[in-house]
Amino acid sequence: MSEQVKSLVKSMAVLEFLSHHPDGVALHEIAQKTGINKTSAYRMLTTFEALGYVAQHSASKNYRLTLKLLHIGHSALSSDVLATTRPKLNELVKDLNETINFISREGDKIVFRDKLEPQYSPFRTRTFVGMYSEMYCTAAGKVFLAFSTREDQENYWQRNAGLIQKLTENTITDKERFLQELETIRTQGYALDNEENEAGISCTAVPIFDRSGSPAYAVSISTLTPRLRNAGPDNFAKRIKQTTEKIEQELFKQ
Repeated sequence: MSEQVKSLVKSMAVLEFLSHHPDGVALHEIAQKTGINKTSAYRMLTTFEALGYVAQHSASKNYRLTLKLLHIGHSALSSDVLATTRPKLNELVKDLNETINFISREGDKIVFRDKLEPQYSPFRTRTFVGMYSEMYCTAAGKVFLAFSTREDQENYWQRNAGLIQKLTENTITDKERFLQELETIRTQGYALDNEENEAGISCTAVPIFDRSGSPAYAVSISTLTPRLRNAGPDNFAKRIKQTTEKIEQELFKQ
């Protein structure tokens, strides 16, 4: 392998490492965890920063990926996964006349990969494609945690205990209650955000499982709380699951 190719491989290792740290990470940790010496890691990061793929926080000096990489990744996703999911999600939008989100997990965050809104809707959510959100206060985030291991759940809470806060009166901030909530979600097969992230807005989310049985993606419905109560979260979840099962079949079971 030539030196140029080796350098490229190391550069990609840095980008992949950063992808697991959406809130940013220090230079010394990047060098330590990737096995790349600090000087070389710094050169790579400054090059990526100059190209617009990496940004450095002015106060902490931590490095993080920018949305420029997301645009490239979203193009790849659009040509593959979204080609499968978009038609089915469109059917769901037409059927329920609600906002539909297609979501993945990145580290301790969820990322909105796609969002479809009905033509005529009484409201518009503030989310957008490429947006990161916390897991503890969102239906999709709780879905990913509920179907992970207990170790992952415990580690997530430990890493994020400092940022978990009351966003609304319904936000769950007690660890034991949160873990019980995850058990309920695992049993019933779907998660509910009962105005835990934003007052007046509720969400229902169902996982999309890969071949190993782990949640690869999630599909959620965002709606006004009275509309969810009138329709019934169980009914919403049942309809979403019909869609997620079709997506699973095409993406992972062919």
